Amino acid sequence: MATLIPQSDRSAIEIQVLRITRDLLCELGNSGAVEAVRSSASLERDLGLGSIERVELLSRLDRAFGVNLPEGAIADAKTLDDVISALAGAPRSDGAASPAAERSPGAIQSPIETRSEATYRELAGASTGKGVRLLRWVLETIYGLYAATVFFIWLVLTWLIVLLMPGGAAAARLTSAAIRAYFALAGCRLNMEGRENLGAHGPCLFVSNHTSYSDVLAVMALFDANYHFVAKIEIEDMPFIGTFLRKLGHFSFDRSKLRARSRQAERMEQALLQGESLFVFAEGTFTAHPGVRPFQLGAFRAAVKTGRPIVPVALRGARRFLRDGTFLPKPSRITVRISPALFPAPDTGGREWAEVLRLRDETRQAIARHSGEPLL
Repeated sequence: MATLIPQSDRSAIEIQVLRITRDLLCELGNSGAVEAVRSSASLERDLGLGSIERVELLSRLDRAFGVNLPEGAIADAKTLDDVISALAGAPRSDGAASPAAERSPGAIQSPIETRSEATYRELAGASTGKGVRLLRWVLETIYGLYAATVFFIWLVLTWLIVLLMPGGAAAARLTSAAIRAYFALAGCRLNMEGRENLGAHGPCLFVSNHTSYSDVLAVMALFDANYHFVAKIEIEDMPFIGTFLRKLGHFSFDRSKLRARSRQAERMEQALLQGESLFVFAEGTFTAHPGVRPFQLGAFRAAVKTGRPIVPVALRGARRFLRDGTFLPKPSRITVRISPALFPAPDTGGREWAEVLRLRDETRQAIARHSGEPLL
């Protein structure tokens, strides 16, 4: 006969659920959500736990508490408190007392029974873990194949339309709408935070972390400000993508040559003085490893030279969607966080480079804080 986990153990259950959730988020690379872990946290909005991640959480809770939670307990849960309540009323499959009671000073257990139960749980947990990992791999592969197929069909159709259109604002608006349609079809939710900081100070330099190929798509889908990407010249030669850059009027430079870098800096400054905004991925490249890499200084020097503000932009979730070295997207939610502008000092007093470094450091810190990734 199954027994219920006593309600008196709820505080012990809550502590363990919060710990297990934090561990899972760290393994998923979503360290930014770890700070949001509390009983009232929304599983989807605050923690970003989709259906696949919830399967893994369900498996870990079953193993940790020795229960057989119904899938609906996690699938239908809105907050971690719902999960804790489900565990507090869940019957133990072995009829034993709750895990918290087992650890209480008054509990008496046979050493043989303890070792046998631990061995059984270890074997059962290993089997369950392999099954969950296999299920997650199958589901992610199916999703990835679907999202990749939709992308290539979408890319060809959108490219043909943009190719036939005149360049400029109309092509940019159509491209943004098409990108939003792709993410909707792929089931990847896009979210912008800090929209009030977008275009609040006129021409500016948007400076962002760089996490994956999907960064540009997320920015183009959400930004309604008039801006130019500053990209490597190699991108202009890429099939399809080069057409978008040329048609939409974005900048490209050969960063391998010093004179080209000098011309890049001059053109950036000229564009800012003419009232245009620029968007720069200051890391210059991206890797599979999470973290905000060191920033190149060109954007910050242009800000100091022209007196235009830097607006930090933090991307979160795009690395998981299409991590470097992979070809199939994974289920994810992409958030673009726009922080308040950082202004260069009006008079550097001969300390121009000190001001450049200050802007760089403050921008990196703001981006790291909202991207959920550490400074490297």
